[in-house]
Amino acid sequence: MSPRARIILGGLAAVYMLVVFRAFHIQILGVQGIRERGARQYGVKIPLVPKRGAILDRTGNELAVSVATKSIFVQPAKLKSAEAAAAILSRRISRPAPDLRKQLASKKGFLWVKRQMPSSAAEEIVKEIREAQGTGKGRGEEDGIGVVEEPKRFYPNRELASSLLGFTDLDSAGIEGVELSLDKYLRGERAFLMCERDARGRVIVPSTTPVEVNSQGNSVWLTIDRNVQHVAESELREAVARYSARGGVALVMQPKTGEILAMASLPTYNPNTPSGAVPEARKNHALTDTYEPGSTFKVFTMSSALETGSVKTSEKVFCENGSYRYAGRVIHDVHGKGWLTVPEVLKYSSNIGASKVSERMEPERFYDMIRAFGFGTKTGIELVGEVGGILPPKSGFKGIRRATVSFGQGISVTPLQMVSAMSAVVNGGKVMKPYIVREIRDPEGKVVYRGEPQELRRVLSPKTSEQMREMMGLVVQENGTGTQARIKGFLVGGKTGTAQKVEVGTGRYSPNKMVSSFVGFLPLQDPELMILVVIDEPKGQVYGGVVAAPAFNQIAVKTAYYLGISPTEPVAQAVASGERAPKKAGGIALTRVSTSPGESSMVMPDLRGLSMGRVVDVMGRYSVKLNLVGTGVVRLQAPAPGQLLVPGTACTVTFGGR
Repeated sequence: MSPRARIILGGLAAVYMLVVFRAFHIQILGVQGIRERGARQYGVKIPLVPKRGAILDRTGNELAVSVATKSIFVQPAKLKSAEAAAAILSRRISRPAPDLRKQLASKKGFLWVKRQMPSSAAEEIVKEIREAQGTGKGRGEEDGIGVVEEPKRFYPNRELASSLLGFTDLDSAGIEGVELSLDKYLRGERAFLMCERDARGRVIVPSTTPVEVNSQGNSVWLTIDRNVQHVAESELREAVARYSARGGVALVMQPKTGEILAMASLPTYNPNTPSGAVPEARKNHALTDTYEPGSTFKVFTMSSALETGSVKTSEKVFCENGSYRYAGRVIHDVHGKGWLTVPEVLKYSSNIGASKVSERMEPERFYDMIRAFGFGTKTGIELVGEVGGILPPKSGFKGIRRATVSFGQGISVTPLQMVSAMSAVVNGGKVMKPYIVREIRDPEGKVVYRGEPQELRRVLSPKTSEQMREMMGLVVQENGTGTQARIKGFLVGGKTGTAQKVEVGTGRYSPNKMVSSFVGFLPLQDPELMILVVIDEPKGQVYGGVVAAPAFNQIAVKTAYYLGISPTEPVAQAVASGERAPKKAGGIALTRVSTSPGESSMVMPDLRGLSMGRVVDVMGRYSVKLNLVGTGVVRLQAPAPGQLLVPGTACTVTFGGR
């Protein structure tokens, strides 16, 4: 064989080997890649709503859950009678027939018609359309209509804690509140409806409508107690209605730990239908809005002066009989006073006294103390949307500006900042970071995050804190500004606040728009509850001691007995006299017994069939220790209905299914 022939033969052999290698590569080594390319070309993934984790209160009560629903889809090209389908859908889902006819005339291969409907209703609609088209039971790819299961967010308590919880959109993404703030934990991995394309590129939905599901989201346990939240919202709503106010905020915190037990905000809305809510109702005013605190801020002026050694509790301050010219301005008191001790300045809420106390501190030192309490910065709570309030610049903190800030004007704070800072005043001087998340659990129940008390810094000594508790206790005593906050069986402390609002646009104080507030705690010497009530623009009465203090009173007494906080004042034990009172309409005969004026006992009411929130409301009027067991409605109670209740009685209420 000639050399030339060998070369040609070798070349042909090489080409043959390349062809064989390529065929081997395609048919053996590359088959997986070809299949994947084919799947991408002919397969279609239609995204479905992921299943979010539940939101629960501290005791495991559900606040937000995902429930199973059905979504209706159509394949317009496969509908035998788009006109008939549009007519049925218009009647059943309340949409205009012309809009549906236009949608069903689309050339798209897949369309959602109605998502997240009750399962039975969706299946009935599809069945009716199939029968109208003569396809009987049919299959999704044959008759052009079908259903697929999708989860929908549901809030079983409706408006309860709505401004805190927030809501989700149709695709289950968090929009407001906890739903938005903890969206990365709550949202599950998205599921997909697996479909195919035909030769013309049209989507084909298999009859089995396979769904590719990954996993559901984590569950979030809040520090909120549903029953305390119910009490806070109920009393806040009553106060807002009584004074025809624009809105309000109520906060309940454990001052030693920073745990939030209730965060109520009005106006409110139903998160199951958020589209009908005005933007103002969807805001969590406890952390998105600021207000001038008024006289409640005098607590921080006094505590700062005591801590820096600028004054002593035994010293007296001349309050100018109600009118004091300072730095070219005149400071007024509602009730003119002469000489007052430092505790009396707080008790009688003297603006002049507070400004004179602030004069004894170096401006820079006073300013630093205000910052140390947390004003002017965000608290760091887990919720998005928090603002830091408004604090004057340090360079301008002197003269009349320092004087007005001393009694709560010229500074703006959030309700959350106020309750957090006030907790530091009474808990021994520690600024605790407020938190709302108790723990986060994965779908298997494993704890992946746990909220813990976190001390940010110490701002007061234990001695100053004790002095402030005593001084705030005087506020609710006789002749103080907060007498309506007093609670039978408990020594409490607090401070009233009444502040003018600044008119938007003018920057001037409004003569008739006020913010009334009361912040208080109990028990006096060992605080376990810190409660703030803020009422926005009340009509008629405007003073915090009249408008907000009564709401504090009811929230405090009901929460204290619900949580089993022991009374700190001795209450005379009643002895039955055997005298019967008339039977109330629809109720049980009550036996009232008394050994002294103002001290009386009642019989145990019939609680059977009541919800837990209603039980807390009813039993909050009695000085008893309340133990609640289970969920649902009342099934058992001890003592039994009609038995005598004396202060301190231990009452156990057992709940079960409805």
